[in-house]
Amino acid sequence: MAKLTRRQMLIGIGAGTGAVVAVGAGALGAIGGPRRDQLLHSVGLEGSPDHNVAPSGVTVINGQFASTHMGRTVGWSLATPSQPPRAVIFCLHGRGEDHHFAFDQIHLPDVVESVKAPLAVAAVDGGPDSYWHARVDGTDALSMLLEEFIPLVEQHTATTRRALIGWSMGGYGSLLAAERATARFFAVAAASPALWTSPGQTAPGAFDGPTDYHRFDVFAEQRRLTGLTVRVDCGTGDPFYQATRRFVSGLPAGYQGSFGRGFHDSAYWRSVAPAQVTTVAQALAH
Repeated sequence: MAKLTRRQMLIGIGAGTGAVVAVGAGALGAIGGPRRDQLLHSVGLEGSPDHNVAPSGVTVINGQFASTHMGRTVGWSLATPSQPPRAVIFCLHGRGEDHHFAFDQIHLPDVVESVKAPLAVAAVDGGPDSYWHARVDGTDALSMLLEEFIPLVEQHTATTRRALIGWSMGGYGSLLAAERATARFFAVAAASPALWTSPGQTAPGAFDGPTDYHRFDVFAEQRRLTGLTVRVDCGTGDPFYQATRRFVSGLPAGYQGSFGRGFHDSAYWRSVAPAQVTTVAQALAH
């Protein structure tokens, strides 16, 4: 089907195919805000806010290590800021991505420089659909992060203070890691975390059945986040919006975050990245 113009979408006429679009102007008016935004986004008529920063030229090193927990060679990247780092942000990528995501799509080291935060940025390849926890195939991305990657990074930095940030699958993973290893981190930020409120709602491959879902249920362990700085951001047009609102409603008092216009995409995640990095930097100062 040819792409619809905004006018064709609103009057309900298909472009170039003779098809009639089911949603006309009256129907759009009857649809609530988030659902309407999702519909417009699906046909390219609505986009997320975005935020881009200038390239900072910070040093980035890339490497690999043989991971016992993943049963393969794992790639990683590390950026050090222009000022001596006082902490490291460990980045957890989303489904289908790898350790380059935080650097190539979010440009997180450049964001760090733009807000003048003394933070190194580290990312590791957790697998395309690991959901950052132990799986029935024997891989365990969470243990890889905690027991292999963090010690490796700390061989390259002069700090042992740690924060987490993640997007989608990695947003869920960052919350899980913070709950399971609370003493290791001072802050966690999750953007559009992939959250479901029951096993039957989950995406194919996210969990190895209901037992696996309950074993790694971040809703059930929220109390463990007490004492950490927690930030959660999610767009109102995101498919995880409702579950994320439910998650933050159960957080200990004092969480930070936002629920503004946006969808489940890199543009939205770039738009909230400066606020997330600033939150981490402020937590480091206290």
